[in-house]
Order: sequence, then C-alpha cells, then structure tokens
Amino acid sequence: MAEKSHKILVVDDEPDLEQLMLQRMRREIRRGRYEFVFAGNGEEALRSLAENPDIDIVLSDINMPKMNGLELLEKVSGQDDLDVRTVMVSAYGDLKNIRTAMNHGAFDFVTKPVDFNDLRVTLERTLSHLDIWREAMRSRDRLATLQRDLNLASKMQQSILPTEFPGGPKFRVSGNMKAAQEVGGDFYDVTGLPDGRLAMAVADVSGKGVPAALFMMSSCTLLRGATIGSDDPAEVLRVTNNALYETNESTMFVTVFFAVFDPADGSLRYANGGHNHPVVIHADGSSDVLSETGGVALGVTEDFAYETGEATLAPGDVLVMYTDGVTEAENAAAEQFEMERLRGLFADAPPASAEDAVAEVFRAVEEFAGDAPQFDDITCLVLRRSAPGDAAGAAAAADSAPAADSAPAADAASGSGRKLSLTMPPELEEMKRVDAEIGAFGEAEEWSSELVFQIKLVFEEVVINVVNYGFEQRGDGPEVDIDISSDAEFVRMVIRDNGRAFDPLTEAPEPDTDSAVPDRPIGGLGIHLVRELMDTVEYRREGDWNCLSMSKRRTG
Repeated sequence: MAEKSHKILVVDDEPDLEQLMLQRMRREIRRGRYEFVFAGNGEEALRSLAENPDIDIVLSDINMPKMNGLELLEKVSGQDDLDVRTVMVSAYGDLKNIRTAMNHGAFDFVTKPVDFNDLRVTLERTLSHLDIWREAMRSRDRLATLQRDLNLASKMQQSILPTEFPGGPKFRVSGNMKAAQEVGGDFYDVTGLPDGRLAMAVADVSGKGVPAALFMMSSCTLLRGATIGSDDPAEVLRVTNNALYETNESTMFVTVFFAVFDPADGSLRYANGGHNHPVVIHADGSSDVLSETGGVALGVTEDFAYETGEATLAPGDVLVMYTDGVTEAENAAAEQFEMERLRGLFADAPPASAEDAVAEVFRAVEEFAGDAPQFDDITCLVLRRSAPGDAAGAAAAADSAPAADSAPAADAASGSGRKLSLTMPPELEEMKRVDAEIGAFGEAEEWSSELVFQIKLVFEEVVINVVNYGFEQRGDGPEVDIDISSDAEFVRMVIRDNGRAFDPLTEAPEPDTDSAVPDRPIGGLGIHLVRELMDTVEYRREGDWNCLSMSKRRTG
C-alpha cells in the first residue's frame, strides 16, 4: 500500500532554502511522503494556495518582503475554506512574534537555524493532528454518543505527548500517560535547552472531552514558546499564564509544574502553578516533597507573580512528577492512593532507572485501584540523576563489547577523552535513537550547539549513504557501528558497516551546484556536505568492513 502523500508549502525569501530543503528531505520525497511547493513571500504563497488546494501545511518564515509571515498567517487563518495548518519559522528567542503567531492560529513553530530532525518531528505531529481533525470533520454528523467524542479527544491528547526522551551519562528521563474512561487534559513535556540543561513540565487541564484536549494542546504549545524566551521557571509560567488568559473564552485553567534541570551540577530550578508537589526519592529509599513555591493555576488571573524554587538532586536521586490521577486514584472502597503510598513505593527498593520508576508507579496504582472505575488521567514523568555506579556499569558494558569477530578497531579510540560506541541495524528508523544518543553525548562533553548540530548532520548523511548504497543485498547480521571520541581539541568519528565495498568519497556522484535546482541530478550533496563540515575524511576497506574516519576541531 502506497504511503499517503502530503503537500507542504514552504514560504521563505532565502534563495538557498529550496535546495537545502529538497536535499535534507530527499528520502521523504522519494518515498512519496512529502511533496514541496515553494514561495518567496506571502503574496506568492497566497497564489500557490489558490493553485494548490491540496496543500496540507504552510511552513513560513516570519521576516519576508512584500508580505511577512504574520500577515500571511492572518490571511490564511481568515479563510474558512482553507483546510491547512501553519508552522512558523522564527529566530531563536523571538518570543513576541511566536506569541503573536500562536494567538493568530499557528499550530506550531520551529526556530532558526532549523534542526531538520526537529522539523521532521514537528511536521509529523502537525500532520497527525490534521488527520485527526479531518477525520473529526468527516465524522461529526455521525457522532451519536459521548464515547465517540471522548475517543477523539484521547487521540488528540496523545498526539502531542513526547514519545522519546532525552538522556545521557548524567541523567535519564521517562514518562507515561494513561487516559481515563472520561478523557481529561493531562500532558507532560520535555525539552532540551541549548546549554545542555533540560526543561520539564507536567500539567492537568480542567474539564473533560474535546474542549479539554484542545485547551491542553494550546497550553503545551504556549509553554514551549515561553521556554524559549526565558530560563527562569517563574517567568515561563507568568508568560504562559498571560497568553492563556488573553484568549481564554472558555474560562478553563491548567495546573502546571515546570522545572529546569542542569545535569552539570544536579541543580533544579522550578515553579508551580497550582499543581501537585513532586517527590524526590533518594538513593537510600528515603524521600522528600519539593518545597512549595506557591502559585495559582494558569489562565485564571492575569499577571500573577509566580516564584522560582531551587533544589539540588544528588547522584541517584529520582524526581517523580505526577498528576492527581495518581494520588487520587480510588479503589472499590473509595480509598485514595495518596501521597504517603506513593513515597512508600520505593522505601525498600529505590528505582534503578527512570523507566523502572514510571513502570512501578503505574503498576502500583493499577493494582491499588483494581476494577474500580477511574475518572482522571494517570500521568507520571520521572527524572533520575545518574549515580557513580551507573557510569561504572556503562563503562564496563562498553569494555565488554565484542571486538575480535565484529568490526575492526576504531580510530576514535585514539582520542584521549571519552568515547561513545553504538551499534545499529542499517535501517533509517533506527537513526532517531542513535541521533538522540549522539546529542546527549555532545551535551555531556560540552560541545557547542553548532558542533552538536554538525556532528549529528554528518552522522545522518553518512548513514543514509550506507543504507542506500551498501545493503542492496543484505546478508546475515547487517550492522552499522559508530564510535565517537571527544577530547579538548578534537571530535573524532568512525562509522563502519559490513555492507558491500563502497567508497563514498570516490563512488558517490559529484554534486552539481551550478545548475538550476529543478535540473540538478539527485545525489552527491550529502558527501559534499560531510567534506565541507569535517576537517578530515578518510575511507578504507578492512576485511568485510567499510570504515569512514572523520575528525573535527572543536574550536577555530
């Protein structure tokens, strides 16, 4: 069955963006997932929308000549016959324009310089929401029962929740949300900040059904926007509260716990908007409740002055954030689960991982409730700061990895600093997992955000070549190994695969950078980009393995 195709209108006056977009999205274009239309300003975009009624997403820059992105957004939002979603592209920290765009109907936003992995996630989330909305429009005359309405709300609620969590040598995060029979508006969010810190939120929207789900999505997007504009949790809640209050015709509200964690020293800065107080489980099984900061639910009153609290997570500490669906879960005798039962879960056996902690909370709540019906969502988000024993275990696991009968020794091992070793099958679906590991390693090594972006981009381009050209006929045990070392001066990366002999430096086609974009043959730009970004690139064949060794100076 052919994959459903979606048409995306890209509006930007940058002359090189069309070429870059077609190159970076080439695999989606080839398999028919995306079709792109381009316009240089808002006026051209309106003509393209008239000529292409099947456009699904408008991806628009804000600053453009003739008609800027905000003016275009206002015209698009004002046409009831346009069934599209708009994603805005804004400079990092441009909170004023982001807020204006969200208030005028933008579904989401991405920031410059564009991280194409993040863009793919944003586009897929937008398309998922659009598909659900279109299905709702087709089904609205057939919705005969409240349950159908609640099922739709549940899908909308789930579509915005993160499905992958950041992590690294110094911390791990995990979370889950289980919707009740009557759908509410719980959500959680985890966002990596440019300096290696982590922003986290857990929230609960008032009300039930589709209105709560829609308010939840709006709250989550505004909270993300405020996070970009400030690193002070109290200010993030204040800005989000004001934005919700301005457009809150439904008089709904949302309780929010928001925190920023720094893996470098374990510091936690947080603010609370009327939400349940998180619990810190210590390595010995004892526990504390985070000190109260005070604060009302968001959307109720304008310009409320929230307070920022501070704490430090020791190695092995686990921060458990949750909604009242956990502590207020009831059993058949109408008894509630309550805070003390939550704290007692780990008194004898502190969780060894964030994933274990989340699983244990859900297991305990479900066992306590039994067959009693639950009327609220159950949501839990957990952060665990790694302990010294965790790092030793990871190093031991890396040292015990097979070497004699698998890949040849990595050049990356020649670095004097830390090393990251990963193995993946030659499948594009695995790249997201490895990409996240590389990002976490770079953050732990204090690479600049630009260096993290460049190393991840090189990894993606090389592996795409490996998958496309090295494994047309795959034998037993196809494998791609990645080794990265980092010291004070250099980042060194070796990517090895046991596919057919293929030297991308000589066999990949040379890119044609002079012809017009529509006339250029596909191919070659990826390896050209790798050569441009890295200081050294070398290929060799060792036995049954292709080895591509690269290095990049960290500064200068």
